[in-house]
Amino acid sequence: MKSIQFFIILVTAMLIVSSAENPVSAEIILGQSCALSGPTSFLGSQMNKGALAYFNSHADGIMLKALDDKYEPDRCIKNTQTFIQEKVDALFGYVGTPTSKVAVPLATQNKMIYFGAFTGAGFLSDHSTNPYTFSLRASYDAEIENMVRRLKDDLNITKIGLFVQRDAFGLAGVQAAVKAVNKINGVSIIPEVPDIPADNAPVGTWKAFWRMVPNYKRNTIAVGCDARKLSGNRVEAVILVGAYRPCAEAINRWHKLNFDAVFINISFVGSRGLAERCKSLKNVYISQVMPSPWDVTIPIVKEYQTALGGDYGFVSLEGYIAAKVFHKVLNDAGATLNANVLKTSLEAMSNYDVGGLKISYSASDHRGLDQTYLTKVEKLEGKYKFIYVDKLTRE
Repeated sequence: MKSIQFFIILVTAMLIVSSAENPVSAEIILGQSCALSGPTSFLGSQMNKGALAYFNSHADGIMLKALDDKYEPDRCIKNTQTFIQEKVDALFGYVGTPTSKVAVPLATQNKMIYFGAFTGAGFLSDHSTNPYTFSLRASYDAEIENMVRRLKDDLNITKIGLFVQRDAFGLAGVQAAVKAVNKINGVSIIPEVPDIPADNAPVGTWKAFWRMVPNYKRNTIAVGCDARKLSGNRVEAVILVGAYRPCAEAINRWHKLNFDAVFINISFVGSRGLAERCKSLKNVYISQVMPSPWDVTIPIVKEYQTALGGDYGFVSLEGYIAAKVFHKVLNDAGATLNANVLKTSLEAMSNYDVGGLKISYSASDHRGLDQTYLTKVEKLEGKYKFIYVDKLTRE
């Protein structure tokens, strides 16, 4: 009899310990729409890979269901509608501005949490319009202002060109650049950016706008015509707001034309994909919103590397950290899980130390991080290195 009682006490103690380590015990399903095939698949697969590395090693009972949208808004709408019909517990880790642009209204309409998308677009942290949407990373406004300020202060560059993706992503970059040059005296954008049309402006008005802003069509590498608009002596630096394949194609063309400018890419670009496709890395920089995925002195990076096992990178690190933060939110929310409870849990998060990196939200601030960094791309011993720099230099 005593042995049976001891066994019951032992099992009970084990269950209590297990619950304390990982309170999320019931199966929770998160829906992720991202590019798992097509020209931008590197970004979607890496974001998914990083998140799964965390969930599989630290969060029993959480299922991440990913659907391929090929980085196309129409497919993303269908995927999101599927998740809503299936009543997933939250939408997590979407990839891209144009896809998030169509998914966030659906999340808001259906009162679903939309967390940790791989984009710095401003609408993700607009708590008044999109109360259930939360961003992890710094905004594109913060990234591009840092780029413009560093170009001006470090290199005395005052003439900057833009090369962007022709959609909501590229437009967010254009808007951020206009804000930055209005704030930083003595810097101008060439060609000058015309007035940005209203969202509901006629198609003809938008076509006229895009003729004035060097751009390329999403999911293509048709960059030649507009890339030539920037080559020459008028522009000293180019800010690129796009994905790795077309941005690398544009940089390769500029180098071939001996266009001696500084090229700075937004963090979304996919750093490794860009580096692998650039034939020359002369004066190529990339903005980042995450610490170095190779710096094991940072506790979260060491934890990430242990879970991932290899093939480290910025995108998968962001996916890993997003998963860890959301797991914390789920734990703090308690047994009753719904969008309002999760929203309250997120807004109560203050200086959560994810491992050398502190995350905070509030009712009036739905963006967890504000840090931005600049990296220089170098190839050393056959491997690409991303060197964090405090000051821009020119080769």
